Amino acid sequence: MVLRQMKGGLADLSIESADQLVVAYEPVWAIGTGKAAYPEDASRVMGKVIRPALADLFGSEIAEGVRLLYGGSVKPGNAADFFKEEAVDGALVGGASLTAADFIGITQAAAG
Repeated sequence: MVLRQMKGGLADLSIESADQLVVAYEPVWAIGTGKAAYPEDASRVMGKVIRPALADLFGSEIAEGVRLLYGGSVKPGNAADFFKEEAVDGALVGGASLTAADFIGITQAAAG
């Protein structure tokens, strides 16, 4: 399903360089639930499905430069685990950005 949605959504897109595209991934079952995927599962989808599909669409050089963000219920308590994953380049923060302490916790996790 991820592959079909992504290829359909990006099929008519023409990009010149990777800095023009950012892809955020959130499992459908996580949307609006407050639940997050296991970081290693998200990383596997991003590295084994999304990045190769980007290479098919735009070539490997561009695909390697596209930032892949995890966007499903990132919070201070799980952010560092996502940022440790090789295929995860960052986070698309939703509800946690509405509380300063939560957002600060996520940015601190990103800073390492």
